Amino acid sequence: MEAPRSLAPCLVGRGTVATPRDMLRTLETLENLDYRYVVMGEEVDSGRAALVKLMADPDSATLVVNGCLFLNVASFRYLDFERGPLDNWAFSLHGDDSVLELVSVPETEDDPTLSKRPHLLSEEIVPDFESLLALDEDDEDE
Repeated sequence: MEAPRSLAPCLVGRGTVATPRDMLRTLETLENLDYRYVVMGEEVDSGRAALVKLMADPDSATLVVNGCLFLNVASFRYLDFERGPLDNWAFSLHGDDSVLELVSVPETEDDPTLSKRPHLLSEEIVPDFESLLALDEDDEDE
């Protein structure tokens, strides 16, 4: 009898993820949010922004500019998420001595600034050729 296969984690309502793919999937439902950026325990900035780009790119920065968040999960080591007390969602992205805290903000029809914001553009780095070969070999083994 073969040993049972390892199961992937199942996180419902709260959890911690560390792989770029899981971080992207966790964040892709966000649109408008309140953010707070803390470095070495000191708040650097806070405000409200729209998530307009979500990526996993080792050569790009995470940026908050002009009310827009360009979020690169490669800027962080892991992500914690949980449902907040007002049925919103809270995310904490942990880097080296830094935390970017994000809290979802529900859209309201009477907010005129929301219609002017660009829509989310999601982008994930394509694995290199050797990674694709390794994935293909794993499929053949089954």
